[in-house]
Amino acid sequence: MFFNLFGKNKDEFITAYAGKLAEAVLEDALDEDVLEELIHYAKEKDLSNKQLASAQAMACDKVFEELYQEGYMTDEDYELYQSLIEACYMMKEKEKYRYQTIAKRCNAIYKIQEEGLLPKINPDYASVKYREGEALHFAASAKLMKLSGTNEKGLVISKDSPFRAGSLKDPSNGPWKEDSNGALWITTERIGFRGKKEAFTLEIADLDHAELDHGPLRFFEKGKEMPKAVRIDDYEMAGVILTNLLQR
Repeated sequence: MFFNLFGKNKDEFITAYAGKLAEAVLEDALDEDVLEELIHYAKEKDLSNKQLASAQAMACDKVFEELYQEGYMTDEDYELYQSLIEACYMMKEKEKYRYQTIAKRCNAIYKIQEEGLLPKINPDYASVKYREGEALHFAASAKLMKLSGTNEKGLVISKDSPFRAGSLKDPSNGPWKEDSNGALWITTERIGFRGKKEAFTLEIADLDHAELDHGPLRFFEKGKEMPKAVRIDDYEMAGVILTNLLQR
């Protein structure tokens, strides 16, 4: 028998179901027989649809923790995770989409960092007058930040100092305050911020280095002391993209 578990409450059964589902995925052994055993176990323990959905979400969390070890998710691990999500028939589509989006982002970081494959996104996502051959690689809502204290040196991103996913230690705002809302974009050749009040554009060729940790993402232009700083949600994605562009 696939299961030989006993418990006093449904929480224990939910955890057991999640553990067995996660184990099967991590061992690349999720097949029809295992799925049948899981269905049988859920019926035997009288798990409701809601409890079953909770168990499947718990399995997704467990597997993610195991696969997301180096700051990214490899192609092989991404396929494993996709097979798990597809097997979670009781989870709502909205919840599945959330897990799929997270996994896709982690796999994209792997492709950028380990395979050198930059994502190309819809150019309409940023208000940019593109040059010939220039592609949009990153676009996200952002806040322009102003220094309100002493800038603490962060993790340097440059041609000689590549950023690696998983290396952030203190991605806090630091001594910086919000100034204006807008969007940050990164293309093959330029970095820019556009908001209602302020905007800037910086040629990547003129970028001395960028910094993360102990504050927002800071761009230091060659020959200038004060950086342009923006706060975004995904510093790691921006960091690996900048590293790729700076090392070309």
